[in-house]
Order: sequence, then C-alpha cells, then structure tokens
Amino acid sequence: MIKQLLLITFTFCSLSAFAKIDKLPEEFSDFSLNRDIKVSYEDLDALLEITVLDMGMSDRSSRKSQSSIGTRMKSHKNNDTALEANRFLFESVSQSEIKDGFHKIRISLEKLPDEVSLNELSLDEQLAYWLNLYNTAMVEKLIEHYPIRDTEDLLFGDDSILEEEFLTVAGYKLSLNDIQQKIVFEKFGKKKPIVMYGFYQGNIGSPNLRNEAYKGSKVYHQLVDNGEEFVNSNRGMQIKRKNRLYVSKYYEQAKPLFDDFEADLREHLEDYAEGSMKSDVKYAKRFEVDIEDWSITDLYGTERSFGATASTNPAAMLNAVVSNSAAPVASDGSSSGMGAVNINFINDSIMMRTMNFGRFSPEMLEKIKKLNLKRQDNSGSVEIKDLDSNN
Repeated sequence: MIKQLLLITFTFCSLSAFAKIDKLPEEFSDFSLNRDIKVSYEDLDALLEITVLDMGMSDRSSRKSQSSIGTRMKSHKNNDTALEANRFLFESVSQSEIKDGFHKIRISLEKLPDEVSLNELSLDEQLAYWLNLYNTAMVEKLIEHYPIRDTEDLLFGDDSILEEEFLTVAGYKLSLNDIQQKIVFEKFGKKKPIVMYGFYQGNIGSPNLRNEAYKGSKVYHQLVDNGEEFVNSNRGMQIKRKNRLYVSKYYEQAKPLFDDFEADLREHLEDYAEGSMKSDVKYAKRFEVDIEDWSITDLYGTERSFGATASTNPAAMLNAVVSNSAAPVASDGSSSGMGAVNINFINDSIMMRTMNFGRFSPEMLEKIKKLNLKRQDNSGSVEIKDLDSNN
C-alpha cells in the first residue's frame, strides 16, 4: 500500500512538474507591492551590448539601388524596410562560444523562481523578467537555426518555435507564445498595450531587440522607446496617397489587446506618431494590415546602400563592422566600440561572468531570506479534528 502511495505521489509530482499553462496560475498572476526585490541582468546586458547594433530611429528612407557596401551583403526584396531595425551579429555569434551564453542565461532565468517566487516581485519586475526570458530564448533558437534568411516558416510553420514548449518556469512547460499571449498580454497588456513592443522575433518586421536587458525600474520607458521607433518606421506603418494607412502584420499578434482592433489600433498609432503623421493616421480613409518583412536581422542578412554621404551615424557603424574594423566609427564620427572581429577576444570573460552570475546581490538575497522566513511563520498549520457527534 505504501509503495502504491509513493508511486501515485511520484507520478503526480512528475506530471505537475511539467504542467501546461491553460490559465494564469497563482505563481504568475499574483504580485507584490514591495519594490525592494530587484532582479539583476548584468550578464544579459553584457551579451546584448556586444552583439546588437542599435541603428537608431528610422528616417523612413528607402533603399535606392542594389549596390552593396560589402560582397557578403545579400539583396533585400523590401526596399521600404531594408534600412530599418537593429541588427544582431548572428554570423559572428554562431561561430563563437558566446552563443552558449544565451543558452546559459535562459536556463538561469528559468531557475529564478527557485530563489524567489515570481509573485513576490512587483509587476514591473515581473514584466521585465518575462520579456528578458522571451527574447533570450528567441535569440537562442534563432542561433540554433542559423543560417536562415526568412523567418516566417520558422515562426509560423509546422515546426514553429513560437509553439515549441521548451521552457520550464516554476514547474510549468511554456512556449514563447505562452509567454506573449497567455502571460504578458493577459496580465499586463489589457491596460497597457505598449507591452507588445517588447517581443523581438528575429525579423525586420518585428519590434527591435535592444542592446540592453529590460529592467523593472525602467521597463515601460524602454517599451515606449521601442514603440516610438516601431510606429515611426516604414515597417510599423505607412501612409500612401495621403488617405491610405498601412500597418504592420505584427499587430495581428496583438489583436487581444484591442477591443475594437481597427479603431483602437488607429488611436494607439496616432498617439505615438510624430509630426504630420498624426493627422495622416487620424484622417486616413483606408486601413490595411499589409506591411511585412520576414528577413532576419542578421548584419549580413540584408543589403544596405549608403551612398557617398554615409560616413556617420548607424550607417558608418555598420560599414565599419562589415569591413572588419577593430574600432567602428561612432555616431559622432570618432573611433570607438568593438567590431565583430573582436568578438572572440572577450568570449572567455563573458562566459565566466555568465556561469558565475547571480540574479540577486548579497543584500537582496538577505531580504529574500527574511521574506521566506516570514512567509513560513505566517503560514502556520491547520489541524483537523473530528467533531463531537453531540454537537
């Protein structure tokens, strides 16, 4: 009998350890008003800083010719969006052990609830956590499938990486879609649709991958920055013939965030549009979800043509790295930073930091310890006694 009970208990625990998420469990739905506990992402910051090229705000310019700044650059079929979106050094990273850093950070983030329950974190800290986990896992999967040029089948095909349940958080098996749709959109997005700009999906047509991790202390500022960049780019929305509004197909993923999709999205776009685009959005007579660009944001995954004046700003940075410069040109024209050619030189230090990194400082760990002890004291125990039959 004891063996049977043990077997049943073991089976139950095994199943619960790999439970699927149908609705938000308490571990994900609750939150704390205490903002003392802050999660650190210094390791992720270090990786993103050296692997992501921030291309700045779009000027809505289109590619004018098929000429290339380097023989390794490939042509791009969408001239309107070819010059947009941050770039990731997929080729260099995929050939370096740095790729293991994203895997190790992803595993580390999955284990965070072992140190402190997610519902003990504030809402902002939770949001930053889910966005960092999603984007780190997304980059890991893209590196795993590299080299690729078009991400559409990878994201939405029969073997979609968005549907693959390869993440485990607090005993729940999760897919990337679970994090986006069932957790972040459900918990945070109903009142703040700006959260949709936190999900990088590897292609030019998606929101940017930032060159820094999301932080609880400034997560909404970071999201607004991403949102403003996306809306005011050709891949976010375009006005044609002054009365036709075309928007990105990425917004189809965000439909659950808008009660009236067209009207509410149009209002959202008007809020974030700059200059004359505000009135153009408001008075456009036609609304079409039509813009798409599935080209991977690999530095060498698209062609860019800069012309004779391309000596500063993001264009110069890109040109310097493509030319294997050890000191790319900064936005002010000076030499600074680290080119792709140097990526292996910092591999050992990055990997060591990743392996030894903790999400909490010693002071923060002490707070968590006291919090756990307080919870144990408050939980107490419940003793069930038989009621007297005379009562």
